[in-house]
Amino acid sequence: MNASHIDTQLGQLELQCRQAQASLLDGDSATLQSAGKTLLALTVELSQLARSSGQAQLTHPNDIQRIKALAAAVATLREGVLRQLAYVERGLEIVVPATRDKATYGAAGGYGSPVRQSGSFSYLSA
Repeated sequence: MNASHIDTQLGQLELQCRQAQASLLDGDSATLQSAGKTLLALTVELSQLARSSGQAQLTHPNDIQRIKALAAAVATLREGVLRQLAYVERGLEIVVPATRDKATYGAAGGYGSPVRQSGSFSYLSA
C-alpha cells in the first residue's frame, strides 16, 4: 500500500462523509442510507489495507491528522442521525399517540405469569 493509495482512500472517505452530512441536513433519507453504506465499505477497506500492511504506511502526520478529522466528522454525523431519530420518534408520538406505548404486544403478563383460561379445557391447568 503506497502513500498515493492512502491519500486516494482518505479522499474518498472525506468526500463520502461530506455527502452523508449534506444528505442529513437535506433530510434525504435514501441518499443518507446509501452514503452510509458506502462510507462503511470504504472504512472497512481502509482498515483491511492498513492491517495488511502492518499499519506502517499510516505513520505520516498528515494522514494521522486526516484520520482523526474523519473520526470526529463521523462522530458528529452519528450525533446528527441520533438527533434526527429523536425528532422523528417524538413527532410520531404526537401524531399517533398509540405509539407512546413501546410494547409490541399487549400489556399481558410476561413469562412466568399465571395463564388465563379461555374456558375450554380449564381442568387441564396445573
